[in-house]
Amino acid sequence: MLNNKTYTVDRIEDGIAVLYDEDEKKLDIAVTDLPENVKDIKEGDILGFDAEKNAYTIEKEKTAQVKTALEERLKKLFKK
Repeated sequence: MLNNKTYTVDRIEDGIAVLYDEDEKKLDIAVTDLPENVKDIKEGDILGFDAEKNAYTIEKEKTAQVKTALEERLKKLFKK
């Protein structure tokens, strides 16, 4: 059985989504090669990859959690 992976969308440039996995390994994928359900990805989104189904999904809840945690860190850092 293959492992499922989680990727963070670092950036999208020239039609290429630059992703990093949990081990900080880079993966470049043409946005046109992504399935329709994830073509509207944005920087900072968390993508889940289901190896059995060979499918990506946007992990909306996890993305929101990460963004909230980062906002809290910035608030503490700048004491806003």
